[in-house]
Order: sequence, then structure tokens, then C-alpha cells
Amino acid sequence: MNLKPTGLVIILLCVAQWSSAQEVLVLDGGSVMYPNEPSICISHTNTSTVCSGANINYRMHSVDAGKTWEVKPLRSKYGVWGDPVLHGDQHGKIYFTHLSRTEGKDKDYGFIDRIVVQRSDDGGKTYNEGSFTGLNEPKMQDKPWISSDDYSDPYDSRLYLTWTEFDKINSKKKKHHSRIRFSYSDDFAESWSEAITISDSVGDAVDDDHTLEGATTAVNREGVIYCVWAGHRKLYFDKSTDGGKTWGKDKVIANQSSGWAMDIPHLYRCNGMPFIVCDNSLGNNRGKLYVVWGDTTAGSANVYMMTSDDGGDSWTDIKQVHSDLYHPNRSQFLPNIAIDPKTGNIAVIYYDRRNSKSDVFTDVYISHSTDGGLSFNDYRLSSTLMRPAGKHVFSGDYIDIDYYNGKLAAIWSGNAPSARIYSAYIDVDTLDRLYPIHKIGQVREYHERTKKGTVITIAATTEVSATITEYKRKWFRKQSKIKREHKLDIRHRIGLEGITEKQITVRQKRRILIHAITTKSTDGKEEETTLYIH
Repeated sequence: MNLKPTGLVIILLCVAQWSSAQEVLVLDGGSVMYPNEPSICISHTNTSTVCSGANINYRMHSVDAGKTWEVKPLRSKYGVWGDPVLHGDQHGKIYFTHLSRTEGKDKDYGFIDRIVVQRSDDGGKTYNEGSFTGLNEPKMQDKPWISSDDYSDPYDSRLYLTWTEFDKINSKKKKHHSRIRFSYSDDFAESWSEAITISDSVGDAVDDDHTLEGATTAVNREGVIYCVWAGHRKLYFDKSTDGGKTWGKDKVIANQSSGWAMDIPHLYRCNGMPFIVCDNSLGNNRGKLYVVWGDTTAGSANVYMMTSDDGGDSWTDIKQVHSDLYHPNRSQFLPNIAIDPKTGNIAVIYYDRRNSKSDVFTDVYISHSTDGGLSFNDYRLSSTLMRPAGKHVFSGDYIDIDYYNGKLAAIWSGNAPSARIYSAYIDVDTLDRLYPIHKIGQVREYHERTKKGTVITIAATTEVSATITEYKRKWFRKQSKIKREHKLDIRHRIGLEGITEKQITVRQKRRILIHAITTKSTDGKEEETTLYIH
């Protein structure tokens, strides 16, 4: 290989030893941004069937409990424009909710003018053309979520949709607002009720902390619908006792110091919006409500929870979900929650940087509780090192988890280094058997330009020796001259450390070449990888 250095060269020498991993690579988009925002659900009539989706129009389907996946584009006569949400009902039907892309409305996101729901009757193999709700021109409809009533007599099998309506999305004008909208279906998403506004107040239309957004619902066995959302640096709660025809008065149940648009290092944006579930099991916590969200109350990002035993009239004190108490400056973010309707056990999924001392590289964890949220055990689902996409690349507003009859299905996106979708399907009885250390032999690089130069962070699960060379080159010269060299060694101790990191700042800002040479791979051959940073 003949390489002509153009700025900075990093030579990495490492030993590769690979171990088994629990996550499955579902999809590699081959780009930095897409796919992202994955959603997943387990069929309630066949738990080996798992369905998922991701931005912008990916649909995935597995019939072997997530071991292998079929990936196809999702199409609808109403268009498909992301924000996928998958949901399975008691009859085994799968619902794929997403934004529209209406033809002829391509200016300023005016094409997202309705919420579309497509139904599958064959376990996610195929979907119908779909139906829609919320059309209210010229307003825009965004960020949907879906749930169903699987238990009550008066509203059995009714579907519920909540979302945000914008007068004009991303507008800073005071005359433009946001509000929470709601609609229901009594015929398995063939048609929908006329959409109504359920929020008593309005937010701005900036798509930021003072926008009303992130409405999710849960339904109890008596058919009561509970809804939470974020806005104005607060969490709101409301409920309906008549199948969604009328709603009560909005109640602020918590303050959110960071707002829902959280600032996480090395991320374009991070969503701290709330998710709500209800215990519909026949156990001791039947009817209990759980709400999880993200906030930076303690300084760094953390995952928090509140519960209610009386239908939302009162709530417990706020508690931290995860058990990472020893790294106060490391981030846990983008939480979601699922509850097993058979047992009442709950699982909270989130991104976690507890293993990254630089608060850069990200794992995926779940916190699992069998006692109504009084205590949790943390488990790491990912063994692949994931780097952030950076401050200038959108990487998604949520990840997802589903829980049914003792089976957990989780899905997330991560840059390793391109945008990819990973999943994990787990029998809850085997949680303690998840691998405690990362896959051996990995090396990841993340760089960030600052005023002083480029900060390069290298993380590894093996020993690495690196030579970092800065080059000086004028545009009219063919040859580059060495300006300075840096030596960097990572002495990773397998089994004792999850990730070993080193960080260095070099004066070069652009035209960087990283030449990584990996030796002693699994087949004993030398491998070469070249990365360009422009």
C-alpha cells in the first residue's frame, strides 16, 4: 500500500482476539447518519416473531427470535418519512406508525401533514397501504406514539395515537405554537377518530425545550388512558376515563432542569422525553404507573423514574434508575421502558458511557426490576464499541425495547464507525449470562476539532501502540514534511477493564490521515485500515 500523508497519520498496532457477543447487527447503512431511531415489538401470538423499523423507511422482520433479519423498504401511498414506532396487539397484529411525505408539499417540511399507520396481519412480513389521522392543513404533524387497549370490556382492542402538532415546525415566531394531539381507532387502524387537542397549554414551534413534544400513552385493565409529555422544562400528565373522548386537566408531575432537548457531549442533540407504562399483570403491582425520562439534575445526564399507585393522583419521589454511582461525569441518556404484561417486570434501556473515562464511547444497558421499580440490576447489552456521530450529525431521538412473556427485544443505533442498527433478543432468565466484557480486539477512534487543534480519543479492548505523526505540507508541493511525532500506548488488561482509552490533542485541524495497522488477527494475518478525516 502506497500512502501519501496529507496532514496527520496515526499508526495503530494491536492484537485482535475475538469473543462471542450478544448483539446482532441488523443493518449497516453505510453512511454516518442513517439508519437511526429504531423501534421494535414482539408478536403476542408468536414470541419468535420480532418486527422493527428505522429511519427513514426501513422495515425489518425476524422469525427466529432476532437471530436473522429480513430488511426491506416500507412503502405507503401517503409516503414514509421516519419517526417509526412499532406496536403489537393481543391479536398478533403489528402496527407501523410513521410520518407522511405528501407529494407536492416539499417546502419547509410541509409534507409531514398527517400521522400514518400501516398494519401487518402476517407477523410483519407485509403491511397494508395504511390509514392516517391528524390532517389539519397547513399545520404539521410530528413525533407519534401508539398503544392499545388489550384488556378492558368497553374499549377492547382500541388503538391510541398521540403526537405533536406544529403550526409551523422550526419557527421562532411567537404566533406559531405546538400542542399535543390524540386520535383512536376501533377497527384495527382501518380508520381513525377526528383528532383532538389534549394539552391545556401550548408550546413554541422551535422544536426545543419549550415545545410540547414526546407524548406517550399507557392503558390499564379498566380502559383508563394515561399520557405524559414534555415541554417548558416540565413533565406533564393527563388521563382519560372514557376511551379518549374527553381528558382531564394537565398536571405537572416533575421539573426537567435540562429540558427535553438535552446537551450531551459529542452529540448533535439528545432527547430526554418521558415514556409511560402501566402494570397490567395480575401481580401485587397491578395498575402501577412508571414514567422514565432523562435529565441533568445531578450535573451529567442520568435516567430517572417516578411511579404512581393511584392512577397518577400522586407520585413517588424521583429516583435514579441505573446503578452507576461512581462516575458522576459520565452520561446515561435516551431512556425507554417496557413492561411484561404477564409478570409486571420492567426493563429500562438507555445509552451508557460508564465504561468510557472520556465520556465519549457508548454502550447500551438495560436496568431490570422484578419488584415494582424498588431495585434494579444493570446489564450491558452491547459488546461492540460505538463512537458518537458528532455534534454536526443527527443520530436519532430514541431507541426501543419490548417485553412480553419473559422475552426481551431491544434495538438501538450506533456508529461503529458507520450508522448501524443492532438488536438483542433475550430470555429474561438468562440476563445474568450476558458477557461482562467487551468483544476483544476492537479499536475505535473519535476526533473533535477545537480552537487548539484536533482532540483524538482512541479506545481499545486490546493492546495498542500508536505513532501519531503531524505533517506540514504546502498546497503546491507534492511531498509532505514531518512536523512532529507523538507516541501513544494502550496497555489493555483483558477481563479487568471494559475499555481502555487514551486521548491526545494535536495541532493539525484538517486534512488528517489515520493509517491503522492491526497485527495478529484471528487468522494470524496482518490487517490494514485507512481512515481519512477531511
